[in-house]
Amino acid sequence: MGFHHSLLRFSGIVGFSLLIVACSSKQVQEPDLPERVYYDKAQQALKENLPSTAIKHLKDLDSRYPFGEFSTRAELDLIYAQMEASDFIAAHAAAERFIKNHPEHDSIDYAYYMRALSTYKGAESLMSRYLNLDPSERDSKELSKAFNELADFTSRFPNSAYAPDGKARMYYLREMVARHELQVAHYYLKRKAPLSALRRSQEVIQNYPSSQSVEEALAISVQSYNDLEKTDLAETNFSVLKQNFPNSSYISKQGQFVPIQQPNDADPSFLYWVTFGLIE
Repeated sequence: MGFHHSLLRFSGIVGFSLLIVACSSKQVQEPDLPERVYYDKAQQALKENLPSTAIKHLKDLDSRYPFGEFSTRAELDLIYAQMEASDFIAAHAAAERFIKNHPEHDSIDYAYYMRALSTYKGAESLMSRYLNLDPSERDSKELSKAFNELADFTSRFPNSAYAPDGKARMYYLREMVARHELQVAHYYLKRKAPLSALRRSQEVIQNYPSSQSVEEALAISVQSYNDLEKTDLAETNFSVLKQNFPNSSYISKQGQFVPIQQPNDADPSFLYWVTFGLIE
Protein backbone atom coordinates (compact mmCIF):
# COMPACT_ATOMS: atom_id res chain seq x y z
CA MET A 1 0.00 0.00 0.00
CA GLY A 2 2.74 2.38 0.94
CA PHE A 3 4.54 1.94 -2.38
CA HIS A 4 1.41 2.44 -4.49
CA HIS A 5 0.42 5.44 -2.43
CA SER A 6 3.83 7.03 -2.91
CA LEU A 7 3.76 6.29 -6.65
CA LEU A 8 0.36 7.90 -7.08
CA ARG A 9 1.49 10.91 -5.08
CA PHE A 10 4.67 11.25 -7.19
CA SER A 11 2.69 10.94 -10.43
CA GLY A 12 0.34 13.65 -9.27
CA ILE A 13 3.17 16.02 -8.48
CA VAL A 14 4.85 15.36 -11.85
CA GLY A 15 1.59 15.84 -13.73
CA PHE A 16 0.84 19.09 -11.92
CA SER A 17 4.38 20.34 -12.62
CA LEU A 18 4.09 19.55 -16.33
CA LEU A 19 0.77 21.37 -16.44
CA ILE A 20 2.34 24.44 -14.84
CA VAL A 21 5.27 24.36 -17.31
CA ALA A 22 2.95 23.97 -20.28
CA CYS A 23 0.83 26.88 -19.18
CA SER A 24 3.84 29.12 -18.55
CA SER A 25 5.46 28.30 -21.92
CA LYS A 26 2.31 28.89 -23.94
CA GLN A 27 2.70 32.13 -25.87
CA VAL A 28 0.11 34.77 -25.33
CA GLN A 29 -1.64 35.34 -28.64
CA GLU A 30 -2.21 39.00 -29.30
CA PRO A 31 -5.79 39.70 -30.37
CA ASP A 32 -6.18 40.73 -34.02
CA LEU A 33 -6.67 44.43 -34.56
CA PRO A 34 -8.72 45.85 -37.42
CA GLU A 35 -6.79 45.96 -40.68
CA ARG A 36 -6.90 49.75 -40.80
CA VAL A 37 -5.24 49.98 -37.38
CA TYR A 38 -2.17 48.03 -38.54
CA TYR A 39 -1.93 50.16 -41.67
CA ASP A 40 -2.29 53.45 -39.77
CA LYS A 41 0.30 52.33 -37.21
CA ALA A 42 2.74 51.60 -40.03
CA GLN A 43 2.11 55.00 -41.64
CA GLN A 44 2.65 56.75 -38.34
CA ALA A 45 5.90 54.87 -37.78
CA LEU A 46 7.15 55.92 -41.21
CA LYS A 47 6.28 59.55 -40.45
CA GLU A 48 8.27 59.28 -37.23
CA ASN A 49 11.24 57.78 -39.11
CA LEU A 50 10.84 54.38 -37.43
CA PRO A 51 11.06 52.03 -40.42
CA SER A 52 11.70 48.90 -38.34
CA THR A 53 8.47 49.52 -36.40
CA ALA A 54 6.63 50.14 -39.67
CA ILE A 55 7.96 46.85 -41.05
CA LYS A 56 6.55 44.98 -38.03
CA HIS A 57 3.08 46.51 -38.45
CA LEU A 58 3.06 45.88 -42.19
CA LYS A 59 4.06 42.26 -41.72
CA ASP A 60 1.38 41.86 -39.04
CA LEU A 61 -1.17 43.25 -41.47
CA ASP A 62 -0.03 40.89 -44.22
CA SER A 63 -0.15 37.81 -42.00
CA ARG A 64 -3.64 38.61 -40.64
CA TYR A 65 -5.25 40.15 -43.73
CA PRO A 66 -3.39 38.74 -46.79
CA PHE A 67 -6.31 39.62 -49.08
CA GLY A 68 -7.58 42.67 -47.27
CA GLU A 69 -8.33 46.18 -48.41
CA PHE A 70 -4.83 47.47 -47.59
CA SER A 71 -2.79 44.36 -48.43
CA THR A 72 -1.46 45.54 -51.80
CA ARG A 73 -0.64 49.02 -50.52
CA ALA A 74 1.07 47.39 -47.54
CA GLU A 75 3.29 45.38 -49.88
CA LEU A 76 4.48 48.56 -51.58
CA ASP A 77 4.99 50.32 -48.26
CA LEU A 78 6.97 47.34 -47.00
CA ILE A 79 9.46 47.77 -49.85
CA TYR A 80 9.86 51.43 -48.94
CA ALA A 81 10.18 50.71 -45.21
CA GLN A 82 12.86 48.08 -45.80
CA MET A 83 14.78 50.53 -47.96
CA GLU A 84 14.55 53.13 -45.20
CA ALA A 85 15.83 50.51 -42.74
CA SER A 86 18.78 49.84 -45.11
CA ASP A 87 17.67 46.23 -45.47
CA PHE A 88 18.34 46.25 -49.20
CA ILE A 89 18.29 42.48 -49.66
CA ALA A 90 14.82 42.22 -48.12
CA ALA A 91 13.60 45.21 -50.15
CA HIS A 92 14.83 43.60 -53.35
CA ALA A 93 13.05 40.34 -52.50
CA ALA A 94 9.83 42.21 -51.63
CA ALA A 95 9.96 44.10 -54.92
CA GLU A 96 10.50 40.85 -56.80
CA ARG A 97 7.44 39.34 -55.10
CA PHE A 98 5.29 42.34 -55.96
CA ILE A 99 6.37 42.21 -59.62
CA LYS A 100 5.51 38.52 -59.75
CA ASN A 101 2.17 38.80 -57.95
CA HIS A 102 0.89 42.10 -59.41
CA PRO A 103 2.26 42.45 -62.97
CA GLU A 104 -0.62 44.68 -64.06
CA HIS A 105 -0.77 46.95 -61.01
CA ASP A 106 -0.82 50.72 -61.53
CA SER A 107 2.35 51.06 -59.40
CA ILE A 108 4.31 48.26 -61.07
CA ASP A 109 6.82 50.84 -62.35
CA TYR A 110 7.55 51.76 -58.73
CA ALA A 111 8.27 48.11 -57.90
CA TYR A 112 10.73 47.80 -60.82
CA TYR A 113 12.37 51.06 -59.81
CA MET A 114 12.73 50.04 -56.17
CA ARG A 115 14.11 46.65 -57.14
CA ALA A 116 16.90 48.35 -59.10
CA LEU A 117 17.41 51.00 -56.43
CA SER A 118 17.82 48.37 -53.70
CA THR A 119 20.66 46.77 -55.68
CA TYR A 120 22.19 50.20 -56.33
CA LYS A 121 22.00 51.20 -52.67
CA GLY A 122 23.38 47.84 -51.56
CA ALA A 123 26.42 48.24 -53.81
CA GLU A 124 26.84 51.85 -52.68
CA SER A 125 26.67 50.79 -49.02
CA LEU A 126 29.32 48.15 -49.60
CA MET A 127 31.68 50.63 -51.25
CA SER A 128 31.17 53.23 -48.52
CA ARG A 129 32.77 50.85 -46.02
CA TYR A 130 36.10 51.52 -47.69
CA LEU A 131 36.97 55.13 -47.02
CA ASN A 132 38.56 57.09 -49.87
CA LEU A 133 38.26 54.08 -52.15
CA ASP A 134 37.28 54.72 -55.77
CA PRO A 135 34.15 52.66 -56.47
CA SER A 136 35.66 51.63 -59.79
CA GLU A 137 38.35 49.71 -57.89
CA ARG A 138 35.80 47.41 -56.26
CA ASP A 139 34.17 44.30 -57.72
CA SER A 140 31.76 45.56 -60.36
CA LYS A 141 29.29 42.64 -60.26
CA GLU A 142 26.71 44.42 -58.09
CA LEU A 143 27.22 47.67 -60.02
CA SER A 144 26.55 45.83 -63.26
CA LYS A 145 23.48 44.18 -61.78
CA ALA A 146 22.11 47.55 -60.67
CA PHE A 147 22.81 49.02 -64.12
CA ASN A 148 20.98 46.15 -65.85
CA GLU A 149 17.98 46.43 -63.52
CA LEU A 150 17.79 50.17 -64.06
CA ALA A 151 18.05 49.62 -67.81
CA ASP A 152 15.20 47.12 -67.59
CA PHE A 153 13.10 49.60 -65.62
CA THR A 154 13.71 52.59 -67.92
CA SER A 155 13.06 50.54 -71.07
CA ARG A 156 9.76 49.23 -69.69
CA PHE A 157 8.59 52.54 -68.24
CA PRO A 158 10.27 55.42 -70.11
CA ASN A 159 7.54 57.84 -69.03
CA SER A 160 7.55 56.85 -65.36
CA ALA A 161 7.97 59.61 -62.80
CA TYR A 162 11.01 57.68 -61.54
CA ALA A 163 12.63 57.35 -64.99
CA PRO A 164 14.75 60.55 -64.79
CA ASP A 165 16.33 59.42 -61.53
CA GLY A 166 16.86 55.94 -62.95
CA LYS A 167 18.63 57.34 -66.02
CA ALA A 168 20.86 59.57 -63.88
CA ARG A 169 21.90 56.60 -61.77
CA MET A 170 22.57 54.59 -64.93
CA TYR A 171 24.94 57.30 -66.14
CA TYR A 172 26.87 57.17 -62.88
CA LEU A 173 26.99 53.36 -62.88
CA ARG A 174 28.08 53.25 -66.51
CA GLU A 175 31.08 55.43 -65.69
CA MET A 176 31.93 53.35 -62.61
CA VAL A 177 31.77 50.01 -64.41
CA ALA A 178 33.78 51.34 -67.35
CA ARG A 179 36.45 52.73 -65.04
CA HIS A 180 36.57 49.42 -63.21
CA GLU A 181 37.27 47.64 -66.51
CA LEU A 182 40.15 50.05 -67.14
CA GLN A 183 41.56 49.41 -63.67
CA VAL A 184 41.67 45.71 -64.45
CA ALA A 185 43.10 46.33 -67.93
CA HIS A 186 45.98 48.37 -66.45
CA TYR A 187 46.62 45.57 -63.99
CA TYR A 188 46.97 43.10 -66.87
CA LEU A 189 49.26 45.45 -68.77
CA LYS A 190 51.42 45.68 -65.68
CA ARG A 191 51.49 41.89 -65.48
CA LYS A 192 52.50 41.59 -69.15
CA ALA A 193 49.18 39.99 -70.09
CA PRO A 194 48.23 42.13 -73.12
CA LEU A 195 45.52 39.76 -74.38
CA SER A 196 43.60 40.04 -71.10
CA ALA A 197 44.11 43.81 -71.08
CA LEU A 198 42.81 43.98 -74.64
CA ARG A 199 39.64 42.09 -73.71
CA ARG A 200 38.91 44.53 -70.89
CA SER A 201 39.49 47.59 -73.07
CA GLN A 202 37.27 46.18 -75.81
CA GLU A 203 34.57 45.56 -73.20
CA VAL A 204 34.51 49.31 -72.52
CA ILE A 205 34.51 50.29 -76.20
CA GLN A 206 31.73 47.88 -77.15
CA ASN A 207 29.45 48.09 -74.12
CA TYR A 208 30.05 51.65 -72.84
CA PRO A 209 30.78 53.65 -76.02
CA SER A 210 29.43 56.91 -74.59
CA SER A 211 31.40 56.75 -71.35
CA GLN A 212 34.35 58.99 -70.57
CA SER A 213 36.62 55.94 -70.45
CA VAL A 214 36.59 55.22 -74.19
CA GLU A 215 39.66 57.35 -74.95
CA GLU A 216 41.78 55.45 -72.44
CA ALA A 217 40.27 52.14 -73.54
CA LEU A 218 41.37 52.83 -77.13
CA ALA A 219 44.87 53.65 -75.92
CA ILE A 220 45.01 50.39 -73.97
CA SER A 221 43.85 48.55 -77.10
CA VAL A 222 46.66 50.12 -79.16
CA GLN A 223 49.19 49.28 -76.46
CA SER A 224 47.90 45.71 -76.17
CA TYR A 225 48.02 45.10 -79.92
CA ASN A 226 51.54 46.50 -80.07
CA ASP A 227 52.60 44.20 -77.22
CA LEU A 228 51.00 41.29 -79.11
CA GLU A 229 52.88 42.41 -82.27
CA LYS A 230 49.60 42.91 -84.11
CA THR A 231 50.72 46.14 -85.75
CA ASP A 232 47.89 46.36 -88.30
CA LEU A 233 45.21 46.14 -85.58
CA ALA A 234 47.19 48.58 -83.44
CA GLU A 235 47.17 51.09 -86.30
CA THR A 236 43.45 50.60 -86.87
CA ASN A 237 42.67 51.37 -83.24
CA PHE A 238 45.10 54.28 -83.22
CA SER A 239 43.29 55.75 -86.24
CA VAL A 240 40.01 55.56 -84.33
CA LEU A 241 41.70 57.25 -81.35
CA LYS A 242 43.03 60.10 -83.50
CA GLN A 243 39.74 60.58 -85.28
CA ASN A 244 37.63 60.75 -82.11
CA PHE A 245 40.13 62.26 -79.68
CA PRO A 246 42.53 64.44 -81.70
CA ASN A 247 43.80 66.20 -78.56
CA SER A 248 44.42 62.99 -76.64
CA SER A 249 47.48 62.83 -74.41
CA TYR A 250 48.24 59.48 -76.07
CA ILE A 251 48.99 61.27 -79.35
CA SER A 252 52.33 63.05 -79.69
CA LYS A 253 52.83 66.36 -81.51
CA GLN A 254 54.22 64.34 -84.39
CA GLY A 255 51.01 62.31 -84.51
CA GLN A 256 52.55 59.16 -83.08
CA PHE A 257 51.17 56.92 -80.37
CA VAL A 258 52.48 57.68 -76.87
CA PRO A 259 53.03 54.33 -75.13
CA ILE A 260 51.35 53.83 -71.78
CA GLN A 261 53.94 54.15 -69.06
CA GLN A 262 54.20 51.22 -66.69
CA PRO A 263 55.57 51.35 -63.11
CA ASN A 264 59.07 50.09 -62.40
CA ASP A 265 57.74 46.89 -60.86
CA ALA A 266 55.67 45.98 -63.91
CA ASP A 267 57.69 42.87 -64.75
CA PRO A 268 56.10 39.92 -62.99
CA SER A 269 58.20 37.90 -60.61
CA PHE A 270 59.01 34.22 -61.15
CA LEU A 271 56.67 33.38 -58.26
CA TYR A 272 53.82 35.12 -60.09
CA TRP A 273 54.27 32.94 -63.15
CA VAL A 274 54.66 29.58 -61.39
CA THR A 275 51.55 30.25 -59.30
CA PHE A 276 49.54 31.49 -62.32
CA GLY A 277 49.18 34.91 -60.73
CA LEU A 278 47.76 33.66 -57.42
CA ILE A 279 50.77 35.04 -55.54
CA GLU A 280 52.39 38.29 -56.57
